[in-house]
Amino acid sequence: MHVNTVILVGRLAEYPSRRSLPAGGGVVSWRLIVDRPREGGGRRTVDTIRCATFDPHLGDRTATWRPGDLIGVQGSLRRRFWRNDATRLGRYEVEVHEAEPVEYAAPVSPAGPSP
Repeated sequence: MHVNTVILVGRLAEYPSRRSLPAGGGVVSWRLIVDRPREGGGRRTVDTIRCATFDPHLGDRTATWRPGDLIGVQGSLRRRFWRNDATRLGRYEVEVHEAEPVEYAAPVSPAGPSP
């Protein structure tokens, strides 16, 4: 039996971006910053993980997300390929089927964050 299920909870690195696809429809993508467990009290280490959804309803819900929001996602790991001139490129990303905010980032005042 094969299983490809990914569950992540992490901070939104930047505003989600939306783009149209040549064949129709669209994709919304974002990056999550996920803490790794600290080993032996060492320094903080993180992974930045690319996420994307082709679900238009889920894509619409991402419009209210802000950098720093804690987001929970569930999906599948995918390897995407494309061509850049004569070079074939690829990367892994999580194709998200479900996502929602777990905690919103504190608003930043116009004067900037407090010390």
